[in-house]
This record gives sequence, C-alpha cells and structure tokens, in this order.
Amino acid sequence: MRVIQLKITPPPVGGTVVRRPRIESLLSRLIEQHRVVCVLASAGAGKTTAVLQAAQQLRRPFAWLAVDATDTVTGRLLTYLEAAIARQVPGVKGLAGAALVSQLPHPEVAGLLAEAVGDSNLLLVLDDMERLAEEPEALAVVSSFARYLPPTARLVIISRSVLPFDAAGGASFLTYVAAVGEEDLAFTVQEATDALVLSGRPDVDPAEAIVETGGWVTGVLFEAWRSADHVIGIGGEADPLHGYLATQILAQLTPADREFLISTALLKEVTPAAAESLGVQDAAVRLHSLRSRRLPVAWDPGGKAMRCHPRFREYLLELLQRRSDAEVRELHRAYAQLLVELQHDEEAVEEFFAAGRLDEALEVVERVVVGVIERADFALAERWLQRLKPVRDDGQPGLVVAELMLALGREDYCRGVQLVDELAEGGRRDELAGSSSRAASLMAWCYLHAGRVADINAVLDVALPGDELDAMRYAMRTVDGIPGASNTPVGSLTGGPFDALVMRTHYDLGRLSLLADAPSSPWAAKAAEPWRVGALLATGHTEQGFELYQGLEGSHEQGVWLAAVIGPKLMAELGEHDAAWRLLRTGRERIVASGSELFRMLSLLAEAELLLRLGSDARAARHVLEEVAQHPIGQRYANIREHANTLLGTALLLEGEDLRARDCLEAAVVSMRQGERILWLPAAAVHLAEAQWRLGEEQGADDAANLALWAAEQQGSNHLLLQALSEFPAVLSRRLDIERRADSPWHELGRALMVLGVELGDVLAASVHVTEFGRTAVLVNGEDAALRLKKSYELLAYLANSGRDAVPRQELLDVLFAGRGDDAAGSYLRQAVLRLRRAVPDVLRSDPAAGRVGLGAGVRVTTESERLSALLRQAASLRGQDRLRTLLQALEIADRGEYLPGVLSSWAEERRQHLASVVQEARHDAAEIAFATGHYRQAARLVGDVLRADPFRESAWRLEMRIADALGNQDRVIAAYRACERALNELGTQPTPTTVRLLQDLRR
Repeated sequence: MRVIQLKITPPPVGGTVVRRPRIESLLSRLIEQHRVVCVLASAGAGKTTAVLQAAQQLRRPFAWLAVDATDTVTGRLLTYLEAAIARQVPGVKGLAGAALVSQLPHPEVAGLLAEAVGDSNLLLVLDDMERLAEEPEALAVVSSFARYLPPTARLVIISRSVLPFDAAGGASFLTYVAAVGEEDLAFTVQEATDALVLSGRPDVDPAEAIVETGGWVTGVLFEAWRSADHVIGIGGEADPLHGYLATQILAQLTPADREFLISTALLKEVTPAAAESLGVQDAAVRLHSLRSRRLPVAWDPGGKAMRCHPRFREYLLELLQRRSDAEVRELHRAYAQLLVELQHDEEAVEEFFAAGRLDEALEVVERVVVGVIERADFALAERWLQRLKPVRDDGQPGLVVAELMLALGREDYCRGVQLVDELAEGGRRDELAGSSSRAASLMAWCYLHAGRVADINAVLDVALPGDELDAMRYAMRTVDGIPGASNTPVGSLTGGPFDALVMRTHYDLGRLSLLADAPSSPWAAKAAEPWRVGALLATGHTEQGFELYQGLEGSHEQGVWLAAVIGPKLMAELGEHDAAWRLLRTGRERIVASGSELFRMLSLLAEAELLLRLGSDARAARHVLEEVAQHPIGQRYANIREHANTLLGTALLLEGEDLRARDCLEAAVVSMRQGERILWLPAAAVHLAEAQWRLGEEQGADDAANLALWAAEQQGSNHLLLQALSEFPAVLSRRLDIERRADSPWHELGRALMVLGVELGDVLAASVHVTEFGRTAVLVNGEDAALRLKKSYELLAYLANSGRDAVPRQELLDVLFAGRGDDAAGSYLRQAVLRLRRAVPDVLRSDPAAGRVGLGAGVRVTTESERLSALLRQAASLRGQDRLRTLLQALEIADRGEYLPGVLSSWAEERRQHLASVVQEARHDAAEIAFATGHYRQAARLVGDVLRADPFRESAWRLEMRIADALGNQDRVIAAYRACERALNELGTQPTPTTVRLLQDLRR
C-alpha cells in the first residue's frame, strides 16, 4: 500500500500565527515528564498549532500522523503509523508490514511497532484522533502502541473529544497520561491582543472577544461571535462558525473563487495539477487569486499549494454535498482516478464507491484486496466484496483468492470448502490452481480441514510451484504415512500467512525445538505464539505455556485449535480438571461453527486423553476412539491414526488386553518412525515396552524403552516421556535393573519421577545438594544431613565446585588447611571424609594409591553456586523479560546471604569475591533490563543495591538518574548526580562528560 506523504508530514506553522510561550512551556514540560499527553479541546481551539510550536522547542525526533476516516481500518492505521515513525526511526520500516502479512492481531502489531522504537527519544503526534472515537478496534491499536512505547519515547494525542480507551481495553496505559484541555488552550487577553494585531485586526477589542468566545482561538481570530446574532438571517447556517464563514469569508470572494474552493474540497492539499484533475478550470489563476485573501488556510512556502483549516474544509464539504448528485459523483470519480494515478488504491476504492462506479472500483479491489486481507483487515475486505456483488464475476482469480483467504482467516472452513467446490463444479478449480501457488494451497488447506485427501492431491498435482505450495506439501507430512521424495519441503518460514501452517506442522511432527524458543523476528514470534503454547506444554514448561495462553485468552488470536484442543490439556496439566472439561465443551461449539472435521477429530483425541489421565476410564475412552477410527480422517490421516492407536493401546493395557494393546502400539510406533512423526512417540514406545514385557518379549521391551528415550532426546525434553513413565513406572524400574552406571539417563529420569512422587523402589542412588549462601548445609534426598563438622561441608563444596572427577589429597590439604601437612591436618581431613561417608555412603570415592579423592559416581551432587552460575549462563542467551526473570532467580540465591559463612579458607574467600563480582554485574544488568521494560520501581531497588555495594560505579548512578526521570522526580535526578559527585570525589575524580550531559538532557 502506497502511503500518502501529506498525512505523515507536520503541517506548516504560518507566519501570522502568534507564539504562546505559556502553552509551549506547559506542553513541553508535560511531554518531557509523561510518556503520553492528550490534548483535548473543541474544533478551532488551537490544539494542533500549540503542539507544533511546542515540538519546535523540544530536542526530539518529530513524527506526525494526521488521522482520517480511512484509518478506522486498523491495518491501514498501522501501515501509516509505521511510515510516520520510519521517517525518524528507519529501523522500524517493514516491521508492521511483515507482521500484518503474518496476520498477527493488530494490537499485537502495534505493540511490536512501539517496542521497535527502541532507545530513540521519538516524539510522535497523532492529530484528529476524534475520528476514531467510536472505533474500538482502532482505539485498541493506539492503546496497545501507547502501552508498549519505550520510556524514552513520547506520544501526543490530539482530539476534539475524550477517547474511550478504557472501553477498548487500553486502561492500563492511562496511568501515565497527562492532559491539556479547553481551559489551558483558551486565549488570555494578552494573547488575543497579540493574535489580533498579527492578523491585521487591531481594531477588535480583545477583552470583548475573550468574554464573548470564552477564549476560543478560532472564534477570536475569525470574529464568529460578532455574527452570531444574525447568522441565520444572512448566512442561512445554524452553526455560528459556519454562518461566519458564509457571510464573512465566502461571501467576500468572487463567485469563481468561491466555486473553486467548494469544488476542490475533496482534496486535502489543493495544487493546480490536483484541481485540474478534478475538472476544475484555471486552477493556477484561482489559487493566485485566493493567495491574496485572508482565509483560514495554510500555504506552502511557494504559495502553490493550499491546505484548508479543518473546520473550514468541513464546511466546504458540507456545501459540496448540497450540489446535485450527478455533479458530486463526478467529482468523486475524478478524485478516485487521481488517487489511482498516485497509487493510493485503497482511498480510490472508497471514492469510486462514493461516485457509484462499482465497475471501476472492482478493477482496483481485485488488485489490492489480497494485501488488505494479509494484514487481517477482514471487515474492510468483506465490505468491499459485499458492495461489489452486483458487478463481480465469481471466476475472477484475485477475488476467489480473497474469498478463500477470508474463509481461512475467519476460521470458516465450511465456507472455504464450499467456495472450492463451486469452482470445481464450474470447471475452474484446476485452472486456478495451475495459475497460482497461493490459490492452490488455500484450496488444499480448506480440503485438509474437511478430510478430503483425494481432492487435496488433485489440487496439488496441478499447482503452480511456490512458497505457499511448499508449506502445504510440508503439512501433508502429517497425513501421508511415509514422506515422499528427499526434496520434500522441510518447513521454512517465509513471513507469509502460510507460516501458521508451517508452525502447526512443526508441532504435529514433534519438532518442538523449532517452537520452544521464540523466533528472533518480533512478528514471527507473535505468529508462533499459539503453537509455542502447545510446544511449551509438551516440553514441560507448563507455567510459561499458561502465561502465554492467558495472554491470548479471549482475544482474536486465540484460534480454534488453541482454545478447543490445547486449552483443555493445559488445564488438566495444571490440575484444573473442571476447567479442562468446560473448555472441551465450549471448544466443541467453536469447532462446529468452524466446520473443521480435522479439529473435531483432535478434540475427540483430547477427550480420550482426559478420560485416561484424569479418571483412568478406559471404557469411555475406547468409545470416543471408536468414533475417530470410523471417520475418514481417523483412517487416512497418519498423525491422527497414530495418536488414536497410542491412546487405544493405553486403554487396552488398563483393561488387561495386552496382546491387542501391543498390536495397536506397535502399529503406531512403526508408522511414526516411518513418517518421522515423533510427537507421541515417547508415550507410544513406553506403552509398547509395557505391553511387550507383559507378553514375555523382554528384548522388544528394552528396545521400545530405548526408542522412547531417543524420541525424547530428539524433542529436547523428557516431559512427555516422564508422563508415560509415570503411568507405567515399571518400565523404568526394569530398565534401571540392567543399568551398570548410576549416572545414566535412566537414573536421571528416575530422580525426576521421584520428585513427582512416583515410587520406584530402592534402585536410585541418593541426591545430594549443598546450600552455600546464608547457611552451610548438605541435603540428602531433601533431608538435612547433620555433618557437625565444618570441614566436611567445606570439603564437599570444594569437590562439587572443582569441576574435576578427583582432586589430589595434597591439594585438599593446601586449600582446606592452608598447606599444613602435619598429622593433625591429615587426621582432620580423614574425619571430614568419614563424616561425609556416614551421611551419604557413596558420596566420596578415594584412590589411596594415587592419593586422590573425588565424588562417587552413584550420587548426584549439586550446589547453590553451581545453580546460580547456570542461571547466569542461561540469562546470557535470553532477552527482555525472559532474561530479567532468569537474572532475578539467580539473585534470589545470592541474596540468601554470604557465600559459605564462617569458612575462612583462602579458596573460599577467593570464590566469595568472584561470586560477589559476578552477582554485582548481574544485578546491574537486571536493573538495566527492568528499566528498559518499564519496571521502574524494581529497577530502582536493584540499582540501589548495586550502589550500596559499589558507590563508585558511575554507570549505576546514571541509571539511577534515568529512573528518577522516568518516575517524574526531578529532585531525585539532581540528588543522584550530587551523590555520584561525592562518591567520585573520594577517588579524586569527577563525573565523566557522559554523566554531565545526561544531567543536562534530563533537566531540559
């Protein structure tokens, strides 16, 4: 979509506009102190001029967007927001467009766009926002943008009316909004005096004007109050300002100039070329004539382009509508043709509609409607298509693709299939598939939900190659028993709407590692969120999955699959059994409305899972699975058939039908391996191992157990494997019996099951944990082991943190006893070893011949400092909120107290200092991230801790100043700077120029 540059260009401030330092100062101060400022006043109150003048005083990159009626279409609004911001922050260019093509919810796109502003101190102004006052979807976009705007940036909203952001779900950002109103903008007597003199009317009494108008800027300047008593009689207008404009402005012009103004009212900027394109003659002459008149218009510096004051243009448009329908329609048509020439196609469509030229609108719509749908402006596309019904041909390819995209975007699969069948009946389906990869893939996607594999293949066989076709063929890997040729698409993301299908297929194939982490691209990350919920659930990150699910709950982006299939499973995992069944029932209603037979089968499988997991009701589960088995999708779709066989095998095991269970599970496992579909393979293989062992097939049982472990490794998570083992723990117990090593992956699984409360007998070795911060203790299987000898604790801590299998005995004497080699030191070391072995028999191993001591292989020893270091390493690979959350987990460990309190050995002191330094860096990092993400109070606490530990850290003082500024506390900004000065003075130095410059910037 081509952007009208005039909309994102700040209007000029005329030379005859009086400066108002009082208003400039007020607005400048509020803009610097508040992230969002609303300027709310009636038309003609001087809102726009005041903001423009204030912006000139601020040292901020300045972006502008004049909202109009077409911006109620939220995808278009986002496109213009991006274009406006990109003038000052080039890095945002293309972000909104890519996100819209991926059909992300528009409020989410707005949030991504806001976050992309980054550290820029951008000032963005949205003018004429009253046009969106009754458009909750558009307000939701603006409120989301405001909510996620970085703390360094500023947003000014100009409106004639209060905007109901709270009703649009935007109340959360209202807490940091300042407002300027009618009373603030009203002229004072002195300002009115200056303005009247500057406009050439010193004869007008400013005090009288103020009294009569209440300080209304336009009323004072245009003297509407003088004509209020005779407006109706002379101008024939009910509105006082309109009466004034009629009698004192238009009536003073020549008929030719007056007609020119009315005829060109459709144009936002009147130039000779634009006016002549509307059929207006002598445009240059008329503009030259008008240039010499006192009018409520703004001229470009060369005097060749004119922009009417908003209230003046409103009146001219009203006058235009009083002309004959034929004349008005012809002007709309001419304007539409001009817009087409300028490549402003969407605006042209509306003008063609206003002109009643549906045939010409159709040509434009067919060209641009797909782009409108790609950015998820479904309502606009539907309105266009409905309006064009009298003139459209159902066989037009562009419109057919649009209808299919709408059906899929709305999750109305029944409508999509109906459209494709109509094409097939008319003999146009294959022709369309052969001419468009997108059309072919859309048709196949609809058929996929209907379970019509033969029709899918018929379409794909004649389809034009392309990215969309690759995505569809990748999705067919869930249907076909065995993957096709080696060049079968692998499921690459392209940034288009078919990425949703690729994400879903990743999940169905069990390629969870491709979903567990958010993609680096912000818009792709949002597109992946529903499938990330499924992946997080499947990998055991239930709480994270629930947080993400809650963020999507009840919103447009929570599609049928997430709500009806994943939602019930997630609630069951959280122990909310009633909620799981409730979501299953309500999800069925959405599935019926969508017409998706595929989703209906997935819902039945989810029901069978709940019956088996929550109630072990094998009989009821088998009844549900029978319905799946009898359905064409249950018979033909490989992934559905495999999942159903896995669940049926589980039910049969519960009922003691071991032979039938083995056959079902074996069929599922073989098919999964052939088709490289491993989502349910850990469960199927564990259950197969149980069935085979019951039938005396011990080698087969071992092989199946090993296969389950392999599948879990491929998934990158043991969660689904642990779920299956918790149902049949004997599979793990038998596997442990034949393990020679006590640190095998099976032992890890055993310890994990013990944490879950699953009984496995005495086959597992002990788990030992050393607490080091705040207190020194050794926990054996969760119980405190009273060693009673400080050197025993120190010995275990040193060995566990050494990172080596064994340590020479002499080294232990050096670090624990300061190098003493006497008998007393040796005896003390032996006592420390003895106490440890009494508490945990296998915790230590020693080699007298080699003189080495190490940790036993049969015991897993962990330490708090090891956990802290692991969290910090993990945080280094994360960003934003995830990084902050992980850093806070690490700091929670360090904040328990001093490392190894009471241990005075030099190695302990060195490690204590090292950890303190690492923790200090982590705390400062956490403070920076908390500030960047808008958690100012938390950032203040963290940076306070940093400065108490190290008052000479100048970067921390700068952060303290920025936080104080964000909280609107200028006194604290100065206090922080003074404290920095005092601290550095102790070192004989002073703040760097960077810190001084920051103070100056924050005080402006």
